[in-house]
Amino acid sequence: MGTTRSHLMAHPESDIGGAESRFFAAIERRARGLPVSYLTGLREFWGLEFLVNEDVLIPKPDTETLVERAAAILNVVRFANHEWPVSVIDVCTGSGCIAIALKRDFPDLDMTATDISVGALDVARRNADRLLGNPDGNVPITFVQGDLRAGLPPPACRPCPPDGYDLIVSNPPYVPTEVARGLLEDGRGEPILALDGGADGLDLVRALIDAGLEALRPGGRILIETGEYNARAAADHLSLCGFIDIVIHRDLAGLDRVIEGKRHE
Repeated sequence: MGTTRSHLMAHPESDIGGAESRFFAAIERRARGLPVSYLTGLREFWGLEFLVNEDVLIPKPDTETLVERAAAILNVVRFANHEWPVSVIDVCTGSGCIAIALKRDFPDLDMTATDISVGALDVARRNADRLLGNPDGNVPITFVQGDLRAGLPPPACRPCPPDGYDLIVSNPPYVPTEVARGLLEDGRGEPILALDGGADGLDLVRALIDAGLEALRPGGRILIETGEYNARAAADHLSLCGFIDIVIHRDLAGLDRVIEGKRHE
């Protein structure tokens, strides 16, 4: 009906109009497995309301584990009197939830966000406009289409900062192929492109770690959501590539969720 719950309570005589048929059509789609967030087009994440459609994964509370750790790192950098702006790149940004959450809390970040999907980037840009605004004509986040396997930043992007990025964050496809296909059998409608990480789920994660080592400044950090499927194997690849201070962070359910590594000083 395009109104609020409180308005309906105050005006019970309101005319439903054509909303009844739309409501029951949505019920039918939900019964086939489509998540409520795709039906409403909205999902809350980090206290912000994001637009979502079937071009992007629905932001999950588990991913807030990554944002929390990234915020902790950025606070340390800020209080250590690091010269701002700090450069951050969000790879496989999807709806833009990670990049926008961090930019909202740290407005002075030099933030770049990339994705291979043109449709996903359209959603991310709209979310940035809604949630961050466009003060003084400045674009709050630089969005770039590109494949992370071509390097960081993607070829279409401006050059990497002279000393490299201070922080790389990412929620890439990390679900093993067969598991991803099984997840979608319930009709949830999420894009397979954003889920399927190859036979063991690590195809894109390994590529991201390899590219990240070159793109980070000395002492810079990388945070990658990998989940319970393969977090330890992903952490092993961080070690193999020469990262130090490797940590696996667990989500609220106690499951391995985010891997962290630091490039040598």
